[in-house]
Amino acid sequence: MLKLAGACLIMVSAAGIGVSFGSDLKRRSQELRILKQLIYMLRGEIKYTKTPLPEAFYHISVRLPRPFGPFLAGVAEELGRADGRIFGDIWREQIKNSLSSSHLTRTDRNQMETLGEVLGYLDLEMQLSSIDLYLEQLEISIREAESSIGSKQKLYQSLGVAGGIFLVILLI
Repeated sequence: MLKLAGACLIMVSAAGIGVSFGSDLKRRSQELRILKQLIYMLRGEIKYTKTPLPEAFYHISVRLPRPFGPFLAGVAEELGRADGRIFGDIWREQIKNSLSSSHLTRTDRNQMETLGEVLGYLDLEMQLSSIDLYLEQLEISIREAESSIGSKQKLYQSLGVAGGIFLVILLI
């Protein structure tokens, strides 16, 4: 009886792990969409209102959910300190601090870091061109993420169940 209960717990937990991995794929897709919204807001702040970056980041941060709101608030705060660090370093540091717990992949964060290297550095037109290029990359990432959700989600769930069955057989 105890073995049966243990086997059931192993099966349920293994299936739960598979479901969890599958839901992480959905969360990544959602976070990429929020990131796209963030970049469009930033583009508008730079292009139309010509707001300085610290103010733009603060204005946008109050309209976005976690982890992007706190990320932008941290960037705005660090820029407001004016301690001599370059924008790219501040951007990269905040990505590591604020977005490490997000569902974005390493590639997603590396692309964000690349954007940060040109944001505070170039003139207005070059910044807008860099933002447009990043938006194109982001759109490709969103399409890839959404196209792979269904098949990968089923795969993760199947692997979770199969792993649970294997572990139960191994232990019995």
